[in-house]
Amino acid sequence: MEHGKRPVVCSTGRPSLGQDADRALFAESAGTCLICNNTLFPSDPKRMKSISIAERAHVVAHSDDGPRADPGMPQDLRDDPSNLVLLCPSCHTKADKDPESHPADVLLRAKAARRNAISLIGGTPCFSSRAESRRAVGKLLLKNRVAFREMGPNSEDGAVASDEHATLWSECVLREIVPNNRLIVAIVEINEDLAADEEIEIAELLRHHTDALENKHLGRLLAGPAPRFPEQAELLFKDVRA
Repeated sequence: MEHGKRPVVCSTGRPSLGQDADRALFAESAGTCLICNNTLFPSDPKRMKSISIAERAHVVAHSDDGPRADPGMPQDLRDDPSNLVLLCPSCHTKADKDPESHPADVLLRAKAARRNAISLIGGTPCFSSRAESRRAVGKLLLKNRVAFREMGPNSEDGAVASDEHATLWSECVLREIVPNNRLIVAIVEINEDLAADEEIEIAELLRHHTDALENKHLGRLLAGPAPRFPEQAELLFKDVRA
């Protein structure tokens, strides 16, 4: 965004954000799309610089008949930064064309989880050493292990204690585990120069596992068996010494 220009939010409403609010929105996104986790600043070889493809999308629609509309929400709250997320153009289109698959509560939980995860690792997923990358990834893996231990199904047969427990577990998966996994994948991608080839492959396996996990807990049909969590992910950026 060029200096002095106000950002346009989306085609269904164009409230202007102040510079501080816009910076906070980008900071809490870690420069990646909330849905696909791809960078919002891809490089442009022709111009030899990165370009911004970020789109500021409404969670609850700006208008009463837009995607995820809530006529009872005051207009000023609809245009508040708390109701905005950063998406790539492709995911913005998908989210607005298929709002049932991208409900407001799921987007808001993902937004909160991303913000908390970014706060946990110090504000940016770009690191100068494998040791720094490992500390960030290790904290996210630890959070997921604790969440699974405290709320997850039986590790042997996948059974849950009750329907209520299953609902709480699904909420935990969508609120914490899925966003944490996506951030781990983003850390590997953004710090590709620090990662070994096999770690980049492991991150891709984790992405496939996370996509299936999210679809399962959103009640979507899976094309086949869900890929299991790649155990090698526990060793990402970890230099094992004999």
